[in-house]
Amino acid sequence: MRNVESTIAALAVAVTLIAACASTPEAPLSKDADAKRFESATNAAIVYIYRPYADRGVSTLWVNGRLVGESLGRTFFRVPVRSGRTIINASGNDAGRIAFDAKLDGVYYVETQVSGELQSESNTVFRLVDPQLGMPAIETCCRLLENWRPSQDRLNF
Repeated sequence: MRNVESTIAALAVAVTLIAACASTPEAPLSKDADAKRFESATNAAIVYIYRPYADRGVSTLWVNGRLVGESLGRTFFRVPVRSGRTIINASGNDAGRIAFDAKLDGVYYVETQVSGELQSESNTVFRLVDPQLGMPAIETCCRLLENWRPSQDRLNF
């Protein structure tokens, strides 16, 4: 009986730690409002990556080899990139990928749809959309998530 209780307790701790690793924090409302002005940036292009649907899929996103974060339904990221070839892809077994040429001071909108409930079975589809579709979709559906920073803790205790 004691072994069963110890095993259950150990599993509960492991599940909590694994779940904490995957979380990407929401940005403050002021940053969300600033991002929804859809302004370009000096000496960079801006890419909005958004998931307009409340799907339950799990997808960790990378832009040009840099970790951005885990996307969630009805959220978005605002990612500055250098001009030139921009590659957005998902982690692990997920073959989702899109590439396009970003121009200095340009603003780009990439819609994502994710199927599969576990990271190991996720399938991410990316689609570059016109600003006339991307801006209103983000305004009505989505909350800004913080981009992962190298100094940021991966565990959220």
